[in-house]
Amino acid sequence: MAEWPPAGVGMSLQEVDTPALLIDLDALQRNLHRMAEAVADFPGHLRPHAKTHKSPVIAGMQIKVGAKGVCCRTVGEAETMVQAGIADVFITNQRMPTTAATFRRTAIR
Repeated sequence: MAEWPPAGVGMSLQEVDTPALLIDLDALQRNLHRMAEAVADFPGHLRPHAKTHKSPVIAGMQIKVGAKGVCCRTVGEAETMVQAGIADVFITNQRMPTTAATFRRTAIR
């Protein structure tokens, strides 16, 4: 079984166990700031969809540069975000009757 995390800063690609999320941190920071600047003059708030990264760490980075919160497609994705400390999560697309109990547990946190 692979050790956690499967990759670390400075590892060669040959050392990385898969699956692993590999990020160009400079590009990520640049893109976070570009998005924040692009919406700065508009009313309302930026709420990016977490489906592109599914990472509470990246969601936190988005919030730190000005996002109001994140969108998630499912209650399960939202639950992951909430458990990691992301307080403002909007579920965009899931039938609630089948997941109401999970939704209530997540909302209470």
